[in-house]
Amino acid sequence: MQLTGQLLVSMPRLHGSIFGESVIYIWAHDAEGAQGLVVNRPHELTLIKLLHQLELPAQITADAPVADGGPVEPQRGFILHTSDARVESSEDAGNGLTISYSREILELIASAQGPARFLIALGYAGWGPGQLEHEIQDSSWLTAPCCHELLFEMPFSERLDHAAASLGIDMRLLGTDAGLA
Repeated sequence: MQLTGQLLVSMPRLHGSIFGESVIYIWAHDAEGAQGLVVNRPHELTLIKLLHQLELPAQITADAPVADGGPVEPQRGFILHTSDARVESSEDAGNGLTISYSREILELIASAQGPARFLIALGYAGWGPGQLEHEIQDSSWLTAPCCHELLFEMPFSERLDHAAASLGIDMRLLGTDAGLA
């Protein structure tokens, strides 16, 4: 099972947990574990506020929401973006996307020379070897294909329902108990 470039859609059984009602983009998945960004929870910061906090002069006028990317390293920024701009620390993130962690990519974004489309998140979600596969088998997550529209254009509040609908699922009709038939 290879999940890089896919979405995780939390099942109702996770309601009330840190990942309840989450959509997570998986940027890395291998024998060592998995890493992803929660893409449907806005952080209190916006792009302009973040750039101001980092004392980066912003030559951009359009503000963008920042995502609360997950519970691991919540003080660290992660930028999921199109591959039209890269820095030395950038890594492939599946689905034709790149993940960057450096101030350098934020400087490019602030100067309007960065990637055409991006999502900035604080923190990430991580799983150890085999942990995510076990959670999927335990019916905690559905996997769904990802589209750039969901990540970069759709309001955060619509992402969970859209990801589920791409699988033909209406989240309102699912119960909180899971079982095996």
